[in-house]
Amino acid sequence: MTDPRSLLFIPSNRPDRFEKASRSGADAVILDLEDSVGVSQKVASRDNLQQGADLAVAAGQSVYVRVNPVDTEWHTEDLAAAARIGARGVIVPKCEDADVVGRIDRDLAAGLELVLILETAAGVLNAVPLARPTDRVRRISFGAYDFALDMGVVPEQAHALMTSSRIHVAMAAAAAGVQSIDTAFADVRDPDAMRRQTEEARGMGFTAKFAIHPGQVPIVNEVLSPSPAEIDTAQRILAAFDEAERDGIAAITVDDKLVDYPIAQRAQATLERAAQFGLVAS
Repeated sequence: MTDPRSLLFIPSNRPDRFEKASRSGADAVILDLEDSVGVSQKVASRDNLQQGADLAVAAGQSVYVRVNPVDTEWHTEDLAAAARIGARGVIVPKCEDADVVGRIDRDLAAGLELVLILETAAGVLNAVPLARPTDRVRRISFGAYDFALDMGVVPEQAHALMTSSRIHVAMAAAAAGVQSIDTAFADVRDPDAMRRQTEEARGMGFTAKFAIHPGQVPIVNEVLSPSPAEIDTAQRILAAFDEAERDGIAAITVDDKLVDYPIAQRAQATLERAAQFGLVAS
């Protein structure tokens, strides 16, 4: 399966929003049982998951379920509900301990992925062991707003702290060979700021981002996909480098810029990512 770029949260107690989510263009839909669902609706909301999953699958979207944290009374049944609807995976919030993730893995039905959100100081500091405690952990993510609460800061006033923490999570994911997902952006009325944060995330190494509104999805998909100019450059680099390599040359210039093995490999990766999302022929 393709690694998603955009993962759109939908409250599982709002089935009136499921169809719009399926038409959003998001690569994945996250049916949320945690933060967006009040305590009085935690159990009943599980009954809506199949409807949301069916609409998403019909639209070609992957389906994830964000379950409640491991230390809550709802966690175990949330895992079972995700398995019943055939979700691609579960998203586990507030992860801090690799041993605890291992226990979740043992409780989880076969075939489901684990996606971990690191949203406390302990979680971020433990990003390296959390990135690969089990083979089912395919993605880790940074949760800015709970992290800021844990640190006692306002996110918009703690840029250095938030930036260094995001980078740490992205690096841990890269070192473990798993996908990194950037935090959601809270202000759905400010698409320009959303774009800036997504561009910043791409520069940190993130390849996916959470969205909380369908209007944010096109921005994420555009920014986290190779642009037409990047695709064109990558194609020309590979064509020139392949020709040079046949002559035993491994350092050339394209557009007056050095191209050697790392640059050629990056061009190859660009085209492979573009092919994943149908931007070039595979």
